[in-house]
Amino acid sequence: MLITPAAQLEVEALKVLRPEPSTWALLIGHKRGFRFVVEQVFPAGTGRRPPDERGLAGLETIWPGRLIGLLAVRPGAELKRAILGPAWYGKLVLIATGPAKEPALRPFAVEFDRKFFLEPIRFAPTVKKGADE
Repeated sequence: MLITPAAQLEVEALKVLRPEPSTWALLIGHKRGFRFVVEQVFPAGTGRRPPDERGLAGLETIWPGRLIGLLAVRPGAELKRAILGPAWYGKLVLIATGPAKEPALRPFAVEFDRKFFLEPIRFAPTVKKGADE
């Protein structure tokens, strides 16, 4: 899982705003093999439920093939249950936990094995400036 520098700034802005628990944002980007690449974070709502299948279909017309997941800030049980279903299968879920000042991001993929669950995934290693020179 990789977050581009521009998307990282959007995540940092969310930290500064200190959103309420169960605030969520859409993750726009692409997949390369099994790796998610987050290019944009679009703050989208607060509350217990993210978009359902119908809502996702509507968003797909705006970002065709680019809606790769959801960032959830200290999600409650209802929000977690809502993303564990077919609409979110194979999508990335970034969960921001901890205090509002310094939330830690934990990446997961929504997977299925007789039931839906969040499979922990890793962040891509960061490349230091000048490493490719």
